[in-house]
Amino acid sequence: MSAATGPMLPRFKACPADGVRAEFGVCRGDPIRHIQDLILGDTFLPKRDARWVTVQSDDILHETFTLDLAANVPTQELVTLAELVFMTTTGQRLDVFVTVCCGKLYFVSDTEFRSGVEYVLIDIHRREDAVVPAFIPEQDAVVVPMTVGEPAKATSPNLRLIG
Repeated sequence: MSAATGPMLPRFKACPADGVRAEFGVCRGDPIRHIQDLILGDTFLPKRDARWVTVQSDDILHETFTLDLAANVPTQELVTLAELVFMTTTGQRLDVFVTVCCGKLYFVSDTEFRSGVEYVLIDIHRREDAVVPAFIPEQDAVVVPMTVGEPAKATSPNLRLIG
C-alpha cells in the first residue's frame, strides 16, 4: 500500500441475480430479477452456470461496489439496495448485498453461492437511503411543438437564428 493510493478496500464476488432461482416458495422456479422477488422464508438455489466476477468495495459501509467489465469499457457502479442473510440447510450463514447496475440486479458477497446448496432467506435489511442512478429514455423528453407560420425566437443569448 502506498500513500498515493490509500487503503486497499476488500474485494468481493458478484453474480447477476438471475443466476439464482427460487427453489421453494412464492416465486418458485423463477430467476431473480427484482428485489421484490426476494421473499423471507423462500429457498434459493444458484444455477450451475452462474457467472461470478470480482468487484471492489468503494467504501467501508459497502454502499457501492466497482465492477470492471473489460479494459475498454468504463467501470460500472453497483449501488447497494439491501443486505440479505441466507442460511443453508446445514446451518451455514451467508451475508449478501443486493446491488443494482444499469437496471440489473446483482448479488455481492465475500464468498460465492455454492452450486447444489440450497439457501433460505432469513433476513432482509433494506437501505432506504440508496440512490440509484436512473436512465431516462429519449421518448420521455418533452417536445414543444412550434406554431406554423410563426418565426422562431431565440430564447438564449447563446443561440443564433439562421434563416
